[in-house]
Amino acid sequence: MLTELEIVERCLLLFSRPGRWTQKTCARDRQGKPVPVFSQEARAFDIEGAIRRAAGQDDRGAYARFVKIIKGQLGKQPFDWNDQTGRTQKEVCRMLEDLADEFRFKEVA
Repeated sequence: MLTELEIVERCLLLFSRPGRWTQKTCARDRQGKPVPVFSQEARAFDIEGAIRRAAGQDDRGAYARFVKIIKGQLGKQPFDWNDQTGRTQKEVCRMLEDLADEFRFKEVA
C-alpha cells in the first residue's frame, strides 16, 4: 500500500498535463465519455478518480482515507469541491500541492 504522500504525488502526475482533469464523473476517455477509473481508456479524472487511480486497484479504501483529510482542508466534500462551477485544474493541483507539503512536513517532524 502506498503512503498518502505517494498517492498525492501520483495524482499530481496525472494532472500534470492540461485536459487530464474532469468534473461530474470519476473518469473520462479521450472523447469525454465517462469510463471506469481503472479502464485503459481513462484519460481524465476528477479528484476522486485520480486518488483511486493513483492508489491502485488493490487499495480500494484510499479515497475514503482522503475524504476526511481533504474535507478538513477545504471545508466541504472533495467531490463537491471538485465539481463546483468555475473550478479549474490549476486549483485542484494547488490544493494537492498544499496537501503534499503537509504530508512532507509530517514525515520530517
